[in-house]
Amino acid sequence: MKPLYLEKVSKATTAFKILSDPTRFKILSFLFESEGELCVTDIAEKVSISHSAASHQLSKLEAHNIVFSYRDGQSVCYEVNDNELVDNLRQVMHTFIH
Repeated sequence: MKPLYLEKVSKATTAFKILSDPTRFKILSFLFESEGELCVTDIAEKVSISHSAASHQLSKLEAHNIVFSYRDGQSVCYEVNDNELVDNLRQVMHTFIH
């Protein structure tokens, strides 16, 4: 198989693994809808999970370069990155929820 094909397969499977968790899917939905940053406390409240569970899922999204974090005083806030993977995730999610 061609290396480019294998790279595309790898990217696709990574995207679907990310979206396969309902909590991460909800978090991304809220971040996409917000069109800006959300702090962990707000995300946890919207998704109805604990602060630590939200932080755990957000760290997984950050590890895949889907979101980035920054401090706002005592709070840690997250925003969606602007890259190809995020664009693809947005399109896939839009297909299923709109």
